[in-house]
Amino acid sequence: MPAMDFFDAQDHARSVSHRLILLFALAVAGLVVGVYLVALVALGFAPVEGLGGGGLFQPGLFAAVSVGMGVVIGGGTLFRTSQLRKGGSAVAELLGGRRLDPMTQDPAERVLLNVVEEMSIAAGLPVPAVYVMDREAGINAFAAGHTVNDAAVAVTRGMLESLSRDELQGVVAHEFSHILNGDMRLNVRIMGLLFGILILTVVGRGILRGSLGGGRIRASGGRRGGGGQVAIIGVALVILGYLGVLVGRLIQAAVSRQREFLADAAAVEFTRNPSGLAGALKRIGAASSGSRIQDHHAQEAGHLFFAAGLRAGLSGLTATHPPLPKRIQRIDPRWDGSFEVDPVRRPVGADGGGGPEGEGLEAVTGGRDPARGPGGRPPGPFPFPFPFPFPGIGEGMAGGLSASGGGPGAPGIGMAGGPAAAMPAAAMAGALLSTAGSPGPHHLAHARRLLEGVPEEVRDEVRTPEGALAVVLALLLGEEEELRGRQVAQVEDSLGPQAARRVEGLHLKVAGVGPEARLPLLDLALPALRDLPRERGRALGGAVGALIRADGKILPFEFAAFHLVRRHLPRVKGDTLPSRRLGNTPLSRLKRETEILLSAVAWSGSHGEEEVEAAFRTGAALLPGDAGSWTLMAPDQVSLDRVDEALTRLEGAAPAVRRQVLEAAGAVVMADARVELHEAEMLRAVAEALEVPIPPLLPSSPPSP
Repeated sequence: MPAMDFFDAQDHARSVSHRLILLFALAVAGLVVGVYLVALVALGFAPVEGLGGGGLFQPGLFAAVSVGMGVVIGGGTLFRTSQLRKGGSAVAELLGGRRLDPMTQDPAERVLLNVVEEMSIAAGLPVPAVYVMDREAGINAFAAGHTVNDAAVAVTRGMLESLSRDELQGVVAHEFSHILNGDMRLNVRIMGLLFGILILTVVGRGILRGSLGGGRIRASGGRRGGGGQVAIIGVALVILGYLGVLVGRLIQAAVSRQREFLADAAAVEFTRNPSGLAGALKRIGAASSGSRIQDHHAQEAGHLFFAAGLRAGLSGLTATHPPLPKRIQRIDPRWDGSFEVDPVRRPVGADGGGGPEGEGLEAVTGGRDPARGPGGRPPGPFPFPFPFPFPGIGEGMAGGLSASGGGPGAPGIGMAGGPAAAMPAAAMAGALLSTAGSPGPHHLAHARRLLEGVPEEVRDEVRTPEGALAVVLALLLGEEEELRGRQVAQVEDSLGPQAARRVEGLHLKVAGVGPEARLPLLDLALPALRDLPRERGRALGGAVGALIRADGKILPFEFAAFHLVRRHLPRVKGDTLPSRRLGNTPLSRLKRETEILLSAVAWSGSHGEEEVEAAFRTGAALLPGDAGSWTLMAPDQVSLDRVDEALTRLEGAAPAVRRQVLEAAGAVVMADARVELHEAEMLRAVAEALEVPIPPLLPSSPPSP
């Protein structure tokens, strides 16, 4: 299967969303006509007092029905959409999910947390919130949210207790593909629309109960018996409401089925372990409870799940998922049709990654330690993470990369000759972005290696709000003792002495994980920051800015860290909420923001004004219009707040615009045919700030001796 193009997938999700809204609008229009006709029949085609004329078409009555239906369906849709505005966590809680305690000692829950963390780092995503649906015995899971920044992954208790680690990893990889390809926002929107139609049946039942309770309504002309007419309307609303839900489920199924096949294929590409995903599907087929979801909201959310949560009627026309046998056969063409699987032997070890099953790291890497190179050779003295090899470029690039000095004391990657040396910066930037949304097993192995290098104490800290706060601030402490002392004093002023001691105590542990782990550590900390008390979150935002500005210079990682931390902090009254709408701002309206961002990248990675200017022009050449029409900002114009504002505005751009901006930024970084560590970190962190998940940059193949 060819690698998914992240930006094309996002555009496709947008177009599907627009078509979906149109189809639901047509369904609602049909319901309006149906209710109007029922009202005419119930009234005997007689004129309604105060609404004018009689006959087949009564404009006043039609307008009243349209307004009433708009209030009911529109109000229901707005209610559910508003209820789910928090993102994936709101969906998980609506369906009975329990937020997993990050410090849980339950072995199965620890395995789930570690699998989600590994995959988040491998995909270049902030770690989503993790939920367990304790009341559900069926084997199922889902991912939900509006953006990658508010995503949640939920699994049923049945799945947690029934699957092996490899099988659980396959399911989580499937759900991550929905996060990466833009399905989540579409799925949450479907929930809102379905609830709006479903509410019609609730109103119908209410009218029916009222009319059967002896109420009498006087029709025009003084006739009695209005209660019977109202009862007819109530029955009709119930019937039409269910017909509307049926149409909605048909639309839901049409949207969902093909995307499940795509998510299965993407999960296999991610893990390179088809037996894991196929095994999970076989266990569903063998289980007495299958994948059924008991929660009464399952009807709205059937399209979210890993496998069918509801029974499909109409010979499968309303099925939101393909049949299990078809899914298994696509993954394993040699499958014999049997759902029999070996019993799960519970893994042992810190995260359940090893033990009797022999699963985990070796299953992903083919038995090779990912910390060592091909043939078991150890990596070079500085295992710099760089994409290996770029899709469509061939092995020449990976073989042409070697460690070289960037700036003073800053290790980096230089082009050592061969095809890569002559490759234009634009081609290299485009190749880097082609990895967006398309992580592979090598990224998964690398993510696990990074996590294994993080001390357990730090792993525990990032899972709690106060601990995550301390880790984020520890990441921003300077190396010089005098500077660090001033920064710790600033933390004490903003957050208190206890937080300051905690930050100072974590400094050496955080610094010891290495610069390549800074962004993954930040990703691990972001979910817990959302649980800080609001005022505490605001104080953290101020402290982050103070620490970054303490030495009078801003490092590349700090630009993106400032934006990402502020993006995930709890909001207080008066704060501007991030937009949930689909991005559509054109580049012509984001020229200033693009100039600010490219200038920040150029000044952070180049030495001397001439080199900065040349790098900036290399990137600007990829943007529409003459490269000379783009203005390089002076260093004092590229402030922390201005870059943060620029990133916020660029988040609202269409996927194609974000691609252009990031390709230009990548060309700026690669203009001198050398990628320094802090430049690569800057580029990937900025991509994450713009919600473009670029997997970790992997070690290149070491040169042959």
